[in-house]
Amino acid sequence: MIVLFTDFGWQGPYIGQMKAVLFSQVPDCLVIDLMHDAPCFNAKASACLLAAAMQSMPQECVVLAVVDPGVGSQRRGLVLRADNRWYVGPDNGLLSIVAAQAHSKNWYEITDVNPNASHSFHGRDIFAPVAAKLQNRITSEDFLSPINEPDTVFKSDIAEIIYIDHFGNLMTGIQHQNLQPSQQICFKGQKLNRANTFSEVAPGQSFFYKNSQGLIEIAVNTGNAQRYFNAAVGEQVEVL
Repeated sequence: MIVLFTDFGWQGPYIGQMKAVLFSQVPDCLVIDLMHDAPCFNAKASACLLAAAMQSMPQECVVLAVVDPGVGSQRRGLVLRADNRWYVGPDNGLLSIVAAQAHSKNWYEITDVNPNASHSFHGRDIFAPVAAKLQNRITSEDFLSPINEPDTVFKSDIAEIIYIDHFGNLMTGIQHQNLQPSQQICFKGQKLNRANTFSEVAPGQSFFYKNSQGLIEIAVNTGNAQRYFNAAVGEQVEVL
């Protein structure tokens, strides 16, 4: 299985072209579109989302992760082997929270790079071919070189809004397991109470809860927290 995680959105040719590369090299492989609306250009928020979303992914899958505002620069292409999964992506911190939370990890730099690769689409021309090789169990030493650490690393807990879903719920980068039962959070000057689920609060009331990804999320019962708070990705959340 190859899992796709990008900020490409669904418009344009980008996802289709990347999938075409994968299917040309691994025609029988199942490809899962995990996420294509990761916050645009935001490697830090996307790193937190990726790590949280991987909890439900199977062992030995290959994750092709591309949120890459530095494409075409001197940043490296990386492969991470973490807890029996492969991850392929740019060296901009995108894979670093997965690594920080892993029980075992090994880092590699992609060394066999197509000289004709586009300067602006490494997802198709560099990362997708590497993901296909890993899925085909081709010997990694042929195109990877071990390294100790990536150049960019993010901390695991990010006290800010990292994603806003279809319902307007505000996902934070705060791991629920790191929040004490007595602690509250404050967003835009409003202290929020904790609940287990939406039905525990009155309609129209704001609150926070542990979401299905294990992260703290701010919501409004039967309402839209994004509109309620006039919220945006990147805004800070205070832990009290």
